Amino acid sequence: MSKALTIGTLARRMGVQTSAVRFYERQGLIASERLANGYRVYGEDAAQALAFICRAKALGFSLDQIAEILEIRRAGSAPCGCVKDIIERNLADVERKLAELSRLRRELKAIAARPAPSAPVVKVCPMIEAAR
Repeated sequence: MSKALTIGTLARRMGVQTSAVRFYERQGLIASERLANGYRVYGEDAAQALAFICRAKALGFSLDQIAEILEIRRAGSAPCGCVKDIIERNLADVERKLAELSRLRRELKAIAARPAPSAPVVKVCPMIEAAR
């Protein structure tokens, strides 16, 4: 193994907790070797995979999507076609969520613009119950 990294060194280098490294290893996203003393050591392949995982997560990729991409790469193929498909699906999801948030924002602003009722409240709160 070229330049073996301990779990702590790898975690610090990537800016993650050691528990995250262990989690990704349990999920099969990165691999380690065990030394005779039981310590985990990671090679450059694991460091590159972890860097990819961190960047993909920052872009909103799910762990299942990341696993699919890494599996294609490990099989010796370029995963860029798969990545493009995932990006297009994720972008469509973001657009749907933005539209829903925009609708929610308009509704909340309209409710907030109404005066609070001064009469005794029979229900929980007519500001919300009357909203529609």
